[in-house]
Amino acid sequence: MGFIENIDSLEQVPRFEVVKEPLVDSRGKHDGVFALQRSDTNAHLGSCGVKYRPIQMEEMFDVLDTASNRVGGIDHIGYTTTGSGKKVVVQSKLHDEINVDGDKIEGYFYTVIDNSGMGSNKVAPSTQRISCDNSFHLIEKRKGDRLRHSDTFDSNVNLMIRRIIDNIQTVKGFGGVVQFLKNAKFNRDQMVKLTQKLIPVEKDESTKRSNKREKLVELYESGVGNVGVTKWDAFNAITEFETHNRRQTPEKLVRGLLNGNLANKALKILQPDTVAESA
Repeated sequence: MGFIENIDSLEQVPRFEVVKEPLVDSRGKHDGVFALQRSDTNAHLGSCGVKYRPIQMEEMFDVLDTASNRVGGIDHIGYTTTGSGKKVVVQSKLHDEINVDGDKIEGYFYTVIDNSGMGSNKVAPSTQRISCDNSFHLIEKRKGDRLRHSDTFDSNVNLMIRRIIDNIQTVKGFGGVVQFLKNAKFNRDQMVKLTQKLIPVEKDESTKRSNKREKLVELYESGVGNVGVTKWDAFNAITEFETHNRRQTPEKLVRGLLNGNLANKALKILQPDTVAESA
């Protein structure tokens, strides 16, 4: 992802504060709506209500640092922003690789700081398969993963620290999922049926839609590192399709971190709930 700026520590991420300014109508009357803007450039970031309390970058970096230091073996290696700073994303990497039968996977997690007034701060675990650079974001909707911009921030800091640690452990536990998928046989007919679940066949559907399913089957059989015999081949066909066939941007990264995609849907189908929970 060429849009991510490399860093050696959080100190290298450019800092700015978010200021909450009252908005007034044409008669000079304030109706409880506020504008959010950067203190350094005055760039408009969004709007909010009375109860919104901007969580500053310094505050979130303290939370991130505390959680990372408790676990250990983590480097903060990159950052990117959307818009004029509406969202700031920090990329962190685990020292230890996941190695399943020689298939090496790097563990990451991303911290999303939302300054738009429309969302909460979020941490999301992620992995990357070294042999083909396929990325997969381990999206899990869990209580405490999101830190709301409100007066409750200070009382929820410890909860957020614990959830960051939990997400790091999720990345470390992904090896068990990989092992399961590698050991589970999966044939071409099953792959075809999987693509139909992910991209349902529609009446009078476009050629582009049917070509997507055909491409997924092709990648299952001959994608990078795939031989078309296991659920691992099926899963990596989908991550390769989503990773290598679309132009990546900071905005798309954030959407991928916060929302489900084909790979997330596929993993739920391919693995039993017991394996998902153990990860």
